[in-house]
Formats: sequence, structure tokens, C-alpha cells
Amino acid sequence: QEAFLSEVNFVSKFALILFGGRPRLVKNAIVVDNWLKFKVCDNDDGEKEKTNAIILIALRGLLDDVIVEHVVKTFATAEEKSRMAQRHEKIIEVVRRILADEG
Repeated sequence: QEAFLSEVNFVSKFALILFGGRPRLVKNAIVVDNWLKFKVCDNDDGEKEKTNAIILIALRGLLDDVIVEHVVKTFATAEEKSRMAQRHEKIIEVVRRILADEG
């Protein structure tokens, strides 16, 4: 039987998925850096849980984009900076809610 990190550690699984290594969905688990496993559902039939996992992984991609855009925004026009700020605010608010709800 496999051990899942959420069963043995007090580190937030969402924090690790959103800020740790590269996550991917493998069968019934989100796997970070090819070794940290977070069970999504008990079997391969959990479509709703898998959809939520896919959304979480997509959010990670958006968060990565926010970080990159924040670094390069010094080269953006005022209009581009405004659009980025609005988009960033929405993404960061979703991340805050996820981390707060888990805590």
C-alpha cells in the first residue's frame, strides 16, 4: 500500500501543489515532482474529483504566469500593467481562498 504525504505531514497539500514542484494527474492522484502523491479519489471512477484536480493544476499554471508577468511587468505599458493587475488580482484571490479554506 502506498503512503500519501497528506497522511503523514502537516504541510498544506494545496500549498505544495500550488508552490512546489510541477504537478500532474496520474490515475487517482496528483503527483508533484514525480514522487509526492496526493490522492484525488479512491479509484479511477472519481470523475468529479479528477475534474477538480485538473482545475487545481490549471490554477497552478495561471499562478506561474502571474509570477512571471510580475517579474517582467517593468517592460509593459501602463495599459498592459492595468490588465495584468486585474487578472492577477482574480487569480491571487482564488489561491488565497483555497489556502484559507484548507487551514
